Amino acid sequence: MRLLPVFMVFLAAVGPVQVTAQQALQSVTALVSQGRSDQARRALIEWWDEQWPGASRRDKQRGLWMRARLTVDPALAALDYQRLVVEYPGGPYSDRALYRLAQAAEARRDARGAARHFETLAVDYPASRHAATATEWLGRNPVAVAALRSAEVAAIEEAPVESGGYAVQLGAFSDATGARRVADRAEAEGFSVRMVRVPGSALVRVRIGRFENQEDALELMRRVKAGGFEVALVTDAAQEGPIA
Repeated sequence: MRLLPVFMVFLAAVGPVQVTAQQALQSVTALVSQGRSDQARRALIEWWDEQWPGASRRDKQRGLWMRARLTVDPALAALDYQRLVVEYPGGPYSDRALYRLAQAAEARRDARGAARHFETLAVDYPASRHAATATEWLGRNPVAVAALRSAEVAAIEEAPVESGGYAVQLGAFSDATGARRVADRAEAEGFSVRMVRVPGSALVRVRIGRFENQEDALELMRRVKAGGFEVALVTDAAQEGPIA
């Protein structure tokens, strides 16, 4: 049998009732808490083979998080963390995945990569328990942040931009409540703010301005930043849509 003894005990306990993906993942969690990592890996593989296709969105996120934590290959772990960030923005494991990616980048001395992940964590997930750590790291590493800014400007200059595609972004949030707080603050400073989404992401973005050229957008960005806001220049304003 491919199933583990502990998993068989679990199956026996529930009797003839079909084991759900959530219950199977709970058994993996129990194995991890007991320090039985090898058995947890095998049980997770069993779950992946049999229950991943029909699992709920939340269980898929949990499965990715567990697989990343249990794998012995850092490169494979990074791929699962990236999937959590890109495919499930705002999910219950996305901020933790960003934190792990930042730690991995710092360990391999990729300061710019660490800055990118820490900044995304601090800006997009301000309620995360890791947000304060991310903000502190960014404050201690101004050179890495400056290198990140330079790389972003270079990428923007090289990328084709649709007409009216430039805008100043004050943050991207997993829910409208956090976005609304930042928008209200910016409006109190006299800025005309909008809350939008872009294709391929569920995050709510707070933005100001829409420009044909980069120079005008950068000028606004400097003014907004002078008001104490964390800002970024984006190039996909032409693809924006209203939040539901």
